[in-house]
Amino acid sequence: MLARVCRSESSSANAAARLISTRLIHRRVAEKGTIRKRLPSLPVYCSGRKGTFEGESLKLRSGFHYIKSLDDAIDLFDEMIRSRPLYSAIDFNKLIGVFVKMDRPDVAISLYQKMEMRRIPLNIYSFSILIKCFCDCHKLSFALSTFGKITKLGFQPSVVTFSTLLHGLCLEDRISEAVALFDHMVETGCTPDVVTFTTLMNGLSREGRVLQAVALVDRMVENGHQPNVVTYGTIVNGMCKIGDTVSAFNLIRKMEERHIKANVVIYSAIIDRLCKDGHHIDAQNLFAEMHDKGIFPDVHTYSCMIDSFCSSGRWSDAKQLLRDMIERQINPNVVTFSALINAFAKEGKFFEAEELYGEMLRRGIFPNTITYNSMIEGFCKQDRLDDAKRMLDSMASKGCSPNVVNFNTLINGYCKAKRVDDGMEIFCEMHRRGIVATTVTYNTLIHGFCQMSDINAAQILLNEMISTGVAPNNITFHSMLVGLCSKKELRKAVAMLVDLQQRVDHHLKDE
Repeated sequence: MLARVCRSESSSANAAARLISTRLIHRRVAEKGTIRKRLPSLPVYCSGRKGTFEGESLKLRSGFHYIKSLDDAIDLFDEMIRSRPLYSAIDFNKLIGVFVKMDRPDVAISLYQKMEMRRIPLNIYSFSILIKCFCDCHKLSFALSTFGKITKLGFQPSVVTFSTLLHGLCLEDRISEAVALFDHMVETGCTPDVVTFTTLMNGLSREGRVLQAVALVDRMVENGHQPNVVTYGTIVNGMCKIGDTVSAFNLIRKMEERHIKANVVIYSAIIDRLCKDGHHIDAQNLFAEMHDKGIFPDVHTYSCMIDSFCSSGRWSDAKQLLRDMIERQINPNVVTFSALINAFAKEGKFFEAEELYGEMLRRGIFPNTITYNSMIEGFCKQDRLDDAKRMLDSMASKGCSPNVVNFNTLINGYCKAKRVDDGMEIFCEMHRRGIVATTVTYNTLIHGFCQMSDINAAQILLNEMISTGVAPNNITFHSMLVGLCSKKELRKAVAMLVDLQQRVDHHLKDE
């Protein structure tokens, strides 16, 4: 069965493992010295986490060692591999575990490779750490190869080994293979623990296979493991992802029956889904239930509810929630401010939107493309087009590159103000920045030219639209026909429509 998981990767993984060994370790033939001198050649992008290492005290055969930096750890490793008699695999694992805590799985891999070359014995825990490091580096083929190597060397994979590889498969969305590995784990007599079950449940839930995830809960109980709040949270997230908030509610009630208290993460997931589906009253009732049960909302919960109140036009409630957040010392984030700014800008309450934008900057919160788009749209509605343009220009200098939506919003503002030539300048700037125009971009400009009775310019833009592979839609045709009909060129309008349809059909056929 294991062959089903590993077969497709085994030959390439073995070659790749030899290659990484050659690249990371064999360099010592040409570069004499310690590992530290070779560190710049190692990839530093492996781990997705960004933690802060605060030091570690290790008890080894030689006594206690305090490690406060990467250099300290490498010095100790160099000392250990030169020592006679050799340190045990347990001591080496303790040290290499420190590199993992430093978020340097790349270094850990190279050190294990060096240990293998020097025939320093590894144990099953060593290989489990190595598998974790490969998974952290998104090198799943290496992890699978290492797992295969374990059995060849006569080791019995532990529950930690299986769970680690299972997590790696789920990270790469290879859920079916994760299920197969889980089944193989059970077949070999290795009993899954809570971590194993929860890891697979999370993978299944992320893929929308919620029924299978729920079935695993019953299997957990059969194995003598009681589901905890993390387990249930995983299932609730999966249910909310597919929009099944009814089942998510039922699961909360089931948790209560088992005397397991739902936490803020579980409530926030359901509230978020309810808000996205437009069930604002249900979201508000659940928010009130949280308070009644002494579960305090976090920034995500507040942001969802503020967005919900704004969508319902309940501005005073939204602002009150923002005040509550600040009083509770829960710092609003960019999502919180963006929800409010967007809502106020759309409702014409731009003075309030500007105030919030200023408050956001004062708090050191950097706007994102959604925030900027709301502000640009608000300026356009106020006929403050120069301010809108300055806002767009300032984005890149503040580390936020404008996207096609931001450009489309400004182009639309210019066209509505009958400044279509300015809109064309923004269109050209898009091209210079390498941003691909969409159907919305072309439709806005075509409509703008037709409104200005410049049918020739609209026709030229339409020709470019088709030639660049951007598909016209009903709005495109309507704008052109209305423009032609307004100039009483009915015959030309009919001819254009027939010609246009033929050209579009021909273009789609070529694709």
